[in-house]
Amino acid sequence: MTDLDSSYDVVCIGGAMMGSSTAYFLTENPDFDGSVLVVEPDWTYDRAATTRAQNSIREQFTNELNIRLSSFGVDFIADFHEHVQVDGDSPEINFRGTGYLFLADTEELYETLERESEAQLSAGADVEMLRPGDVAQRFPYMDADQLAGARLGGMREGSFDGWALFQGLRRRAIHNGATYVKDRVVDLDVEAGRVTQIRLESGRSVACGHAVNTSGCRAKQVAAMAGVELPIEPRARTSFVFDCRTPIEGIVPLTITPVGVHFRREQNHYMTGAVPEHDVAVDYDDLDVRHDEFEDLIWPAVARFVPQFDQIGLVTSWGGQYDYNTLDHNLIVGPSSAVENLVFANGFSGHGLQQGPAVGRAISELITYGEYRTIDLSPFGYGRIERNEPIVEHAVI
Repeated sequence: MTDLDSSYDVVCIGGAMMGSSTAYFLTENPDFDGSVLVVEPDWTYDRAATTRAQNSIREQFTNELNIRLSSFGVDFIADFHEHVQVDGDSPEINFRGTGYLFLADTEELYETLERESEAQLSAGADVEMLRPGDVAQRFPYMDADQLAGARLGGMREGSFDGWALFQGLRRRAIHNGATYVKDRVVDLDVEAGRVTQIRLESGRSVACGHAVNTSGCRAKQVAAMAGVELPIEPRARTSFVFDCRTPIEGIVPLTITPVGVHFRREQNHYMTGAVPEHDVAVDYDDLDVRHDEFEDLIWPAVARFVPQFDQIGLVTSWGGQYDYNTLDHNLIVGPSSAVENLVFANGFSGHGLQQGPAVGRAISELITYGEYRTIDLSPFGYGRIERNEPIVEHAVI
């Protein structure tokens, strides 16, 4: 059993991507001289959203803050080795730049993508609009007759090894002095609007200066321990990998069809997924594969735009979950109003890996300085939940 001190300046409740990013940026910050504890019940991380994600990153959001969050993630991945090395060693991140390709099958949808591109360009994203002839020239495997056009992102968008990103942050945080313990938070003691004690399943407890809710799909349960309501629930997402009888030459961007089915090349195969037709809350332990989605929803959509995908075979599949913010599909970050030292990093709705580095840095700033110093994430704070004021983000996959 890991020895624990009686108190820590910061306790992260959940040790996967968001907990490890927070621990990393706190311990990397020379202005932070406190102690960090990360509590994680499953050290295999097998059931964590981090290990079941499709590991992609894009700048093509429609909200400027989301664009800036992912842009920092792109920059962090680009210099990953320098950021996380321990004794000169780091996991191999294997970033593959392909761009994201949003397809439009109607003129109305094309005009929407074009309007969104103006805000993306203003925020520094690399995007361009394509008409059917441009699509046919760039991606000859695509049936451009099905299209009114598309929006294509630059090579800063692509895929990477999400496990390596998480492990790099975790290893470096431990190297810097963060403590990780295999245990489960079962209750929070709150006095005078502050979390005073964090109680663990093992029977141990620790005092804290800040408690950071980094517990993914279970964030609502953790918040409830402090009497705070979060509009977050687990939503099932299934990932499928298929092969194609006739291989496609050249780059295959991560492509989003008008019905929300997306696909990209993964080595010699293709990875795909979709928003379920009935997208409802599921049990926290429900990681079942929704097999019918592949034949009923995904196959018809990909074969419509890529004729070669008319003949494909399923290779493998796995189930996962989104920590879904039912108010507006965007993250909730920063302190609770009722419990001032309870800090949220929750509700990423599928964007946690790509936004994780920027959010970990933001929480580090908030705890160390009492304010955000690089990206002001206050619009994504808990106040909008209390006011029931959603932030619009149209590019949700």
